[in-house]
Order: sequence, then C-alpha cells, then structure tokens
Amino acid sequence: MILKETIIQILNLEKESEEEQIKILEEVSGIVLDKALLRLMDEMSEEEAMRINDFLDNGKQEEVALFLYKKFPNINDIFDEEIEKIKEELVKQNGK
Repeated sequence: MILKETIIQILNLEKESEEEQIKILEEVSGIVLDKALLRLMDEMSEEEAMRINDFLDNGKQEEVALFLYKKFPNINDIFDEEIEKIKEELVKQNGK
C-alpha cells in the first residue's frame, strides 16, 4: 500500500540504520494511512464510510486496501502528498 522506499526517500532516511528505518516507517505509515483515510472519507458516501469502518473494526486491512484502490485510482498520489506534508511538518519543527 504505502511504499517503504517512498517514505525512506522523501524523509531522507537512507543513512539511518535499518532498525531506525523500520521504527520510523511503522510510525509514519500509520500516520499517513490515518490522514489519507480521513481525507478520502470526505469523498465517500455514508454507506462507503461505514463499510470502511466495518472492515477496520474487524481487522480486514486487505479489504480496506482493495476498496480504496478501486474507488480512488490515484490513491498512491494521495499517499505521496500526505508523506510530503509530514516531511514539511518535520522540517518546520526541526528547522532543517
């Protein structure tokens, strides 16, 4: 779903240890997914949003992914945009 290579490149994590990359990837992936879902929920009908919530409540991440990829063919662009926003926030916070 969210490509780890994309996150590593956008956040300039290539020089970090593999252990540190994994830790950051887990945190960032969750944040990106949450932000993307919130953004996409605004574009869904109430029925579709309830269906996604049902999938999430029942641990059916694969169904969520399939649904989102069918409904939003540009979802990878949305993930990239959310990753870029996180990068901008980090730069602003850290002054780099």
